[in-house]
Amino acid sequence: MTQTQSNRQPAAAFQLKGSIYTLTTLELHSPSVDDLAEQLASMADKAPSFFQQTPVIIALDQLRNDRAFNVSRAKHLLHEAGMVLVAIRGGSQHQKKEAGIANIAWLPAQKAEKQSNVVMLADPDKNVDIESIDPQESSFPKPVATKIITTPVRSGQQVFSEGDLIVMAPVSAGAELLAGGSIHIYGPLRGRALAGINSTDSDARIYATRFEAELVSICGQYKLTCQPDHSPWSELWGQSACVMRETGHLRIRAL
Repeated sequence: MTQTQSNRQPAAAFQLKGSIYTLTTLELHSPSVDDLAEQLASMADKAPSFFQQTPVIIALDQLRNDRAFNVSRAKHLLHEAGMVLVAIRGGSQHQKKEAGIANIAWLPAQKAEKQSNVVMLADPDKNVDIESIDPQESSFPKPVATKIITTPVRSGQQVFSEGDLIVMAPVSAGAELLAGGSIHIYGPLRGRALAGINSTDSDARIYATRFEAELVSICGQYKLTCQPDHSPWSELWGQSACVMRETGHLRIRAL
């Protein structure tokens, strides 16, 4: 063996890189796994195989009695529905231990946003010193850019925008659009469109000049539109339409 060969370093087998992926969050409002099973069965009846191989995070932040939730059984139910449970978010130490046993990740609960610039007065007659802030030194949120797509979005492709998303071409069945703001499609929409994905309360909307979507979602509230019925969703099929959220429900209106 030559000296050059003996000093040669072995090639790296892998590299660790940070990446951002879009995951579906299933936010629970009931600790009953039976309720979860019933709703999953309803989804499977409406759209068989629609959520196959979809990675899911179960959020327990909104549960008051999270100890009653069975992580292992929930993982099994999601597996039967074609989904892959990759992590749970929040919950008690009991759920954290269950997650380890089930070989899934545990994520800490999201912290509630703190109110700023609020003064609580215990004595209304007491003077309170107010600190003035230089507008030039205050931090304002940076505007989020709008993404514009001019080429067709084909089946299997996923397009994400932190702000609004504008697509100037057809969106095929099996394609997926995700936006922190509203989604505008100037052409046929045959895939999935998920708007307001970074918020639970947003005025985001979905516009399409030819509405034939598989699924639409605003702020996590979704509607499977592939089932024919006698509702406005069927009446506006293939037409110009706008999807919005009103009084806790998704509505569709003609443009």
